[in-house]
Amino acid sequence: MRVGVTGASGMLGSKILSKLSGRHKLYATSRTQGIVSKNISWECFDLMDLGLLRNWLHNTKPDIVIHCAAFVNIDFCEENFDLAYRLHVDTTSVISDYLNSSGGRLIYISTDSVYDGEKIGSYVESDPVRPLNNYSKTKLLGEKPVGLIENGLILRTNIIGENQGERNSFAEWIFEALANNEQLNLFEDVLFSPIHVSDLAKVIDKIIREPIFGLFHCASVNHTSKFDFGIEMAKEFNFSCQNINKVSIDASGLKTARPKNMSLDVSKLSNALNYQLPGFRDAIKSMNLNRKSIK
Repeated sequence: MRVGVTGASGMLGSKILSKLSGRHKLYATSRTQGIVSKNISWECFDLMDLGLLRNWLHNTKPDIVIHCAAFVNIDFCEENFDLAYRLHVDTTSVISDYLNSSGGRLIYISTDSVYDGEKIGSYVESDPVRPLNNYSKTKLLGEKPVGLIENGLILRTNIIGENQGERNSFAEWIFEALANNEQLNLFEDVLFSPIHVSDLAKVIDKIIREPIFGLFHCASVNHTSKFDFGIEMAKEFNFSCQNINKVSIDASGLKTARPKNMSLDVSKLSNALNYQLPGFRDAIKSMNLNRKSIK
């Protein structure tokens, strides 16, 4: 198949290219070039230039687009709503329109932070949404054009893994602090259901072969607090836990509001694909395996 991937040099995009390049013709776009392979054709441009985006779609004629491109810096989005809207909403509308007219499929990577975090227990897809910041507001608005087309799929998720850029991911930040014996303040009152980026790429590969459409949560089958996640990271990598401090997000002084509960129920996706999603400890083990393979 002809598969377009936006944000293709990022953490998820790179894993998708690695996973799919042996079986599909991939058309990758990002600001900078990433993985190079005989089955990957690169075109680097600013996705928010909608004319260039339309040209890329018409020239590559993808059967599927996996739309990974996003501003993941929450504070940046809070200060730059227009840019966040252009990337998360405008580009998605253009891609949706093209694929709707061509009969193609769209997989849109959304976020677990579209909920307000007040629920007791894990969120299901039918729960009401109330995003607390511009990042989650614009990602939610980006879901709308996907939901309007026949072959659209929205995956709400929270990924960990190895970032391809200069900015460390959350899990990498924890690893570096543990490795350098630095103090770590981690929230005991923020829950999430992280999935390793390689496991999300596996799910996307399965979805390409066994199409599903609509809205699904794609995350770990269980959840944890940010603090307990750090403890499990230390155990997996044989680091001391003594520098990990339990703190509350209420006392953190963060500039931008964030939900406390981002745990996701993945039953709907698991049933649709007849697939057992991994747990958050599996995500940490995958990080360890990837680091060893890189060495």
